Amino acid sequence: MAEEPIFTLAWVTCAGEKPTLIGEGGRVLFVRHPQRGWEIPGGHINEGESPEEALLRELEEETGCKGKLVAWNKEYYPKGWVGHVIVEDNEKTTNWEVDDKNVNEVRWWKEVPPLIEWTTEEFQDLSEWCVNL
Repeated sequence: MAEEPIFTLAWVTCAGEKPTLIGEGGRVLFVRHPQRGWEIPGGHINEGESPEEALLRELEEETGCKGKLVAWNKEYYPKGWVGHVIVEDNEKTTNWEVDDKNVNEVRWWKEVPPLIEWTTEEFQDLSEWCVNL
């Protein structure tokens, strides 16, 4: 059994869209951190918070979106869990800004965006995990 995480990350796709590999037509929501560059939404779990509560809180803080947790990947990162989350995308907006000091921009990407601290392989692996749920 996986150890309780200290952080959670959200692999966010749109409701009504079949998860597809990133780079092959699927869309995934990324946030641009001022120093770390493009990454998926997430953060640390606060005291008294469940992993799901932390995941959905961080998602809303960093993107303005409310989502529904579909599944957990508890194995990919040693100290964190990645949740597949679906959100409604009624406006078909491709990018926007939020009032969060850690996020400069929110954007839907169909391929892995330009990265600074993360690796393309991480996001390709998570994309494959999501498609195979």
